[in-house]
Amino acid sequence: MVKAFFIPNKQSVLGQQEILTAKSILALVDGLESHSYDAIYLRQPLNRLEYIECAVVGKSQFLFKVSYEDSKKGYQVVIPDFITRADWEIVEDLLRAFSSKIGEAVEGFNGFDLNLYFQETVKNYLADKAARLYFCQGILSPIYFNKTDLEAFLEQDGLTRFETLVKKVQESDAYLATLRFYPDGQGKIHGIYHLAQGVKTILPKGPVVPAPYIEQLAGKDVIWEIDLVKISGDGSKPEDYEAVARLDYKAFLEALPKELYQDLDANQIVVGPILGEDFEALVNSELEK
Repeated sequence: MVKAFFIPNKQSVLGQQEILTAKSILALVDGLESHSYDAIYLRQPLNRLEYIECAVVGKSQFLFKVSYEDSKKGYQVVIPDFITRADWEIVEDLLRAFSSKIGEAVEGFNGFDLNLYFQETVKNYLADKAARLYFCQGILSPIYFNKTDLEAFLEQDGLTRFETLVKKVQESDAYLATLRFYPDGQGKIHGIYHLAQGVKTILPKGPVVPAPYIEQLAGKDVIWEIDLVKISGDGSKPEDYEAVARLDYKAFLEALPKELYQDLDANQIVVGPILGEDFEALVNSELEK
């Protein structure tokens, strides 16, 4: 469920008004930036780009899209399924500035209620009875929630609860674990997370194939593992990092002492930082198997 707002390009007896550049659109809101194109591309009229993903660094929790629809001869602003009030304020500012700049009303803007939109989104997610885990992609990291979370979002303070969860995940000072996929000599695919010594890290409770890899890995079994990485020196050079153990991911989570991690959301934990004897114990327990 996404919501699109449309701003028709101004028409006159002389024809269609010149299409705005991506850069000029971003300039309509203080601090608004593109997260999909480098600055050199933003000088072009928006219709030459598929869309720009926008956000205000330090305020936005989610990205929203702005595009030019040639078939409809106008601009479109699309917000994602889930959005916070701070994000909506940015979108509102852009839509008002857009309307003033173009001289046309924004279709779908008047009467839009964020709370109602949020409630309808939650109900749509709950309608999928087969799903046990849900997520939305934040500007920095994914946020996972379960059925219990969704039901809580339908309560009177549901949007506030959602925003609290989003901020907890997005503003965590932990490092989001890197994930790499590798084929082995037997044609099997290994999905490998990395946990570095002394680095507070966000790891999934259950591994998830990221969206960019879904088609590529469709129908393939993935062997999930984790590399424990030892850091020497000041960690400023690639050679300072050495993978000293590769563990089965599920076995690693089962062996991880509870005092070394805490829950972040429905499918993510914050691990560590793991230092000294605790790190060596995890490494040695694997080497002894």
